[in-house]
Amino acid sequence: MPKVLSFLLCLSFTITSFVICTDEKEKVLKISTDAATPTGSDFTYICDPARYAKLKLDMKSFAFCHSKLPYNVRAKDLVDQMTLAEKIAQLGNNADGVARLGLPKYEWWSEALHGLSNVGPGTVFDNLVPHATSFPTVILTAASFNEKRWREIGQVSVSYLKYSVRNAI
Repeated sequence: MPKVLSFLLCLSFTITSFVICTDEKEKVLKISTDAATPTGSDFTYICDPARYAKLKLDMKSFAFCHSKLPYNVRAKDLVDQMTLAEKIAQLGNNADGVARLGLPKYEWWSEALHGLSNVGPGTVFDNLVPHATSFPTVILTAASFNEKRWREIGQVSVSYLKYSVRNAI
């Protein structure tokens, strides 16, 4: 009997995983459909020359796509080319992307580190960002190589959980 139960449990888990993965793939395909993602695209990275050609953008005018340049130069170029509104639009869980730079929209909710929020997943910018603590995505935080900042983010997150959640219960 325990073997049959184990088998059924494994089978159930496998089927559930397949359904979830299939559903997630559909979500990703829907999310990646925007002005900066060519129809029927199958590009593995943003600065793909064929991708920029399909978008009718001159990739040579974007230093952030030049892989031989140092990372700090590429990052500065990208940030310098974005308007303040475009930068702010990248801070929510549904980053809008910047079509004129070839940056597609991107949903990173499950990959980001957040403090306590009662405005839903991610950050909503109204009434001067009420009730939310938001940090850069994990990949961006790690790319900073700033171990002191990692610790500070962790301490802030833990303190929110330790005090705020306990007080809410």
